[in-house]
Amino acid sequence: MTRKSKEDWLMAGWYLIAEEGAQALKIEVLTTRLNVTKGSFYHHFANFQGYKEQLLAYLEQIGTLDIIAHIEQAQTAATKLHHLLQATLAGPLNLEAAVRAWALQDEQVQLLMTRIDKRRIDYLQQLYQALGFPAAQALTMGRMIYAIYVGGQQMMPPLTAEQLNQLYNAFHQAYGLELTGEST
Repeated sequence: MTRKSKEDWLMAGWYLIAEEGAQALKIEVLTTRLNVTKGSFYHHFANFQGYKEQLLAYLEQIGTLDIIAHIEQAQTAATKLHHLLQATLAGPLNLEAAVRAWALQDEQVQLLMTRIDKRRIDYLQQLYQALGFPAAQALTMGRMIYAIYVGGQQMMPPLTAEQLNQLYNAFHQAYGLELTGEST
């Protein structure tokens, strides 16, 4: 057995949720997946609640804050928006859908998703404003493009990355925007 880092445990939790749903998130299942003992779990986390809290913080960090920080390195708002939308196509869409399903049953997860959604929409609004749209219109546009992203995950079957990208492009063409992907 190889010693597992805290990040290994957090990643294992996200893969488990994405593949089997939050109901499968149990210490026994995680230890089996990682081929370690429960003692290894308790080396990193005081209890399951502590693990869950760190797991949620990890999602917010890698799924929103780190992405925005990376996107901010781009020069123009159009490039930032292009890179942001491409990042949404690269991530595991089934994870977001699974976490949203979990949020319907767990208030702590719901609070996290509310905060994440607000942060993402605020950032989209900021980008659309930087492209010259008035604040109210930029907010509406941010909500609309985000609704495309979230809605595409919730459809049965979920939209593919290619289909989401087609919707993103159609949305922006309707507003006369052509986004470019110059390097960051």
